[in-house]
Amino acid sequence: MTFEDGFVADLRPGEAPAEVILDALRWELLNDWTRYLNDDRHPDKTAEKAYVWGFINGDFGCDALRCLWGTHETNYPMFAETVWLLHREFSEGAGADVHPLFANVPPIPADILFRKIASASAPVARKLTEHQMLKILRKAPQDYASMR
Repeated sequence: MTFEDGFVADLRPGEAPAEVILDALRWELLNDWTRYLNDDRHPDKTAEKAYVWGFINGDFGCDALRCLWGTHETNYPMFAETVWLLHREFSEGAGADVHPLFANVPPIPADILFRKIASASAPVARKLTEHQMLKILRKAPQDYASMR
């Protein structure tokens, strides 16, 4: 059996279902964060330099990030909800509610999470600078909370 992708071939990045974007980013971030935590090259996991070189600068999820930033342009409430959920699961420790793989995984500081997403987004969201993306990402969870 092969995967028939014809039904998604005509989707623009802003039209991908929110759950698909969220799941892809969730697992990419979890894999990168776990890899960072188990990497012996950075013994002090809370040092700024270790965060930057061991976690933030790693590339991940280009297609999912392209879709995420597409929703920023076409469906801001969906974008804000996705960023809010990622923040909640990774920075506030609610990930174990989603999947047992999150159990016993230390939270990612919110600023580090947003810097990771902005850094990895630079190649796919060229209309915005990394600084602009970071500002948008930091604001999105509050925007979503006020929409609820």
